[in-house]
Amino acid sequence: MGLFSFGKRVKLYAPVDGKLTDLAENTGFSVEPSNHHIYSPVTGTVSTLAPEQNVIELMSGKVLVRVRCSQPLAGETATYVHEGDTVTPATPIAFMDQDALEEADEDATVRVTVDKTANWIKKLKLSTSGQVIHDQKVGKLIAR
Repeated sequence: MGLFSFGKRVKLYAPVDGKLTDLAENTGFSVEPSNHHIYSPVTGTVSTLAPEQNVIELMSGKVLVRVRCSQPLAGETATYVHEGDTVTPATPIAFMDQDALEEADEDATVRVTVDKTANWIKKLKLSTSGQVIHDQKVGKLIAR
């Protein structure tokens, strides 16, 4: 190890076209989607699919990133990936029927959050807000 140790940087990308909003306490962001297809917000590996298929956990190095779609109570949410799959921001990972959610008066949102409990995250910084398109770089994480 050299004299200087710089943290690994993990780039964050918009998982879907729509309006991006920063979440409180540097935990991530949400997007109100204008498209049905959801893409990976990082380059990494699918580590967990929640049984109800509304949460996909991705590992990028030592960093755990969660992608949560609106609860599939009224709309249909389907995943395109399996545990162990390698993904990039160009990889579609899920489909969310936000039209059915809106008809049931439920909000359609995609949340991207970073697990900070493992203490791997030194800093999370978003570089944009407002309208975004999927695979647009929206920020970065600096890991310890």
